[in-house]
Amino acid sequence: MRLYQRYLLSPLKLFIPLFVLALSGLYLLVEFFERLEDVLSEKVPFHYFLVYLALKIPEIFFQIWPSAMAFAALAALAYLSRGQELLALRSLGFSPRKLIGPYLAVAFLLSLGASVFLALTLPRSAYQALYTWEVRIKGQRPQSLLAEGKLFLTGRDFMLSAKPLEPGGEWLAEFFFVEHRDLLPVRILYARRARFLGKKRWLLEHGVVENKIRNFQPQIFDRQEFDIPFSPGVMLSVKRPLKALALRELYERYRFLKDSGLSAAEPLSEMVFRLIYPFLAPVMLFPALTAFLCFRGKRASAKGLSAGLLIIVASYALIFSAKILSAGGYISPYLALPLSLILPTLLAIIFLRRYSY
Repeated sequence: MRLYQRYLLSPLKLFIPLFVLALSGLYLLVEFFERLEDVLSEKVPFHYFLVYLALKIPEIFFQIWPSAMAFAALAALAYLSRGQELLALRSLGFSPRKLIGPYLAVAFLLSLGASVFLALTLPRSAYQALYTWEVRIKGQRPQSLLAEGKLFLTGRDFMLSAKPLEPGGEWLAEFFFVEHRDLLPVRILYARRARFLGKKRWLLEHGVVENKIRNFQPQIFDRQEFDIPFSPGVMLSVKRPLKALALRELYERYRFLKDSGLSAAEPLSEMVFRLIYPFLAPVMLFPALTAFLCFRGKRASAKGLSAGLLIIVASYALIFSAKILSAGGYISPYLALPLSLILPTLLAIIFLRRYSY
């Protein structure tokens, strides 16, 4: 790394922790006061609430990191402009591209590291936070055990093992069901996928059934409806939202919904969003920094800082609006999310070519 690049990046050591802590603290403060009344009304040990807040940190970091990195880069550039360092560098022939390039590279590398950290911590912490809130604080007692993404349920006359593919428990994979009388099996079912149709009717795909009346001779089927004496309503296990799923689990849910002829927009949108996540911070700070460098004359720093802040907020709103619209099925995730990255980048290129000096 060249000397001028280290000089440009040196303020980030201060501003990145500052903005991460400030935005995280703001989110935690909102979460604290929003949930406090429920905690006090349930009269549970207060340390459960502290554990819940600690488990929310990876999820909060996932939300604030791109904007925190963009704000830190803009603040670093504004900090250098106060002592006329930027003016000196421009006088020495440094182009806006050379001034912005180091920030883009660092933002991408740090975002890549953040993506790895979140991939390792977010699914488990999000599930544990939800479990702590619903079971330990709200007092809901699940009849089933959800371990490592697997559902184990024991009823009065059946046992079930399956992998939930959506929070409501109406779509399951690796479905294994044993119906018994006096602890002796009378029917055994296995299917790769199962879909709840209503009134204890289930559609099973690519499976095997064995019945006592046929001496448990296996019968293979592709698609068949069965009467199974339970419904998702009895599954009181803690639900697993998309944020509590790893990429592989998201892909499995997407494939299941697609093969079942149902809308798979929500898991697909989440997958695409996680894949483009390392690019969010660079895309948000790129037009903000170029806008900052466009202003000159009196109060140039104040005007540039205001414009940069506005662009970061607008870029953040654009990206997350695209995510919401694509998750709702209004527009393809393959179109909406990449387009939300392209538009700020085009704005930055226009600033560089026409307005930066």
